[in-house]
Amino acid sequence: MLAIIVLVIYLSACLWFFASALRGISESDAHVKHMAGLMMGALGWLIHGYSLCRALFRGPALALNSTDVASLIGWITAAITLARVWNRPRFAGMAALALLCVGIAAALTDDGARTFYTSQSGWELTAHILVAAVAYSLVAVGACLALALYGLDRRLHSHQPLGWMKTLPSIEGLETGMFQAISSGFALLTLTLFSGFVFVQDLVAQHLIHKVALSCLAWLILGILLWGRWQLGWRGRAAARWVLSGFTLLGLAYFGSKFVLEVLLGRHWG
Repeated sequence: MLAIIVLVIYLSACLWFFASALRGISESDAHVKHMAGLMMGALGWLIHGYSLCRALFRGPALALNSTDVASLIGWITAAITLARVWNRPRFAGMAALALLCVGIAAALTDDGARTFYTSQSGWELTAHILVAAVAYSLVAVGACLALALYGLDRRLHSHQPLGWMKTLPSIEGLETGMFQAISSGFALLTLTLFSGFVFVQDLVAQHLIHKVALSCLAWLILGILLWGRWQLGWRGRAAARWVLSGFTLLGLAYFGSKFVLEVLLGRHWG
């Protein structure tokens, strides 16, 4: 029930943000709608966090299944989105789309009693999981901006009407935000990979070899992208493709491995 309430609040924030991003309304009216979206989004984020804590920490150790991971990543993504749109009203349209996805993820939160726990415990593993979730959330934000950048750039070059894309920030704004998110996500992903090896005892026995291999490949792709940006000035649709490729591999690394462990093998780890 609580998850549905969170979904409704996030949807309300989406509507306010989208309304504030529409062209043709007065600046004062847009500001009022923007602040209403922020307040609704913040309320949804607080209740979402309470719901997550109540669900994840009922037992003696942190327990995460695939839907809980999606909800946790959504909660962190909502925090990043709200912080970004606080002083960047032009990102209100993007915030509306992001909070829509977060609301759906929040509705998936499993509020039932846990029948499993992680095979290892301690604050170190909890910190590792949270850093990994923040890294994935930042890359997810970068991927959302990459999608918007790709679509807007393609529409402009084809000389087609922008339509709803008029609510998006400029190409330069999307590109800057994308690289900021990816740079931060890459740094935390690096920390996640190094710290992860502390908790891995046997890649094969723990069924983590595919997760580690795909994560390392995603890290490599994002690293090449950042190097290309710094050394060769990569930008636009080409950079967006690299971001989306890295994000896809990272999604397969975590959610793909979770699906295999939970659905096919009936196990849980991290």
